[in-house]
Amino acid sequence: MSRSKAVDGTPGASNTVGPYLVYSAGGLFTQHELATNVMIKEAVWRLSGGKYELLLPQSRELELLDRPDVDAYIRNEDLRWVVGADIILARFDGVELDSGTVIEFAVAKSLGKPAVILRCDFRGLNGTERTDPYNPLVKNWPRTVEVHLDSFVLWAELLAEYRQAAGGGDTFEGALEAELGVLDRSADEVARRVIGGLEAVLAMESPYPAEYQEKVYEAFRFCPGSGFDEMLTAGELGEIVQRLKRNGTL
Repeated sequence: MSRSKAVDGTPGASNTVGPYLVYSAGGLFTQHELATNVMIKEAVWRLSGGKYELLLPQSRELELLDRPDVDAYIRNEDLRWVVGADIILARFDGVELDSGTVIEFAVAKSLGKPAVILRCDFRGLNGTERTDPYNPLVKNWPRTVEVHLDSFVLWAELLAEYRQAAGGGDTFEGALEAELGVLDRSADEVARRVIGGLEAVLAMESPYPAEYQEKVYEAFRFCPGSGFDEMLTAGELGEIVQRLKRNGTL
């Protein structure tokens, strides 16, 4: 199936609905984060039958690091991908949320874009007595689904199941085999819950009245400054808006 390109390197949708482009906003600063992002991307794509394609900013920025305006350019590129995506997946892990992820989430919400918040961290707010997983200012936004799970409990439950099915085994090799098996199974379980969130948020309508839905996208071209309106041209934005309309994600 041929597809247009709404953003450089980003496949757009054809005249049929989907696949849905999901911008994955989250940490990409450690080996753990980089590897986990790819595992979730593969599992979501596989288990959804190709319905959801996660876009990982970690896979396209290395060649940009030699630019004199690298900070503004990378920021603009990330925001351009947020604008072009059907849905944003915001990874809200940590006792303090990643500031860049919060900005991308806020941009998506200002556009009325569907969003799924994924938190696999059981810790609460740092330095407070609150039991909330993160700051209340990022909660209760329209057209948003929260997917929370305790990754440690999930890991422990799957590991116990694996060891029981394998008949136990206390050797180093047996333990390693079990851990590698649980690695794949836990990624699949996270992906299933993410897919459930994506399905749910697709059924939600934009918080904006119909007459404003395109206008907020048009206005946002001028919001970031630093050449963003030149990077995301009016013509390209028009193509994005039409694709989002076809997919029901405007």
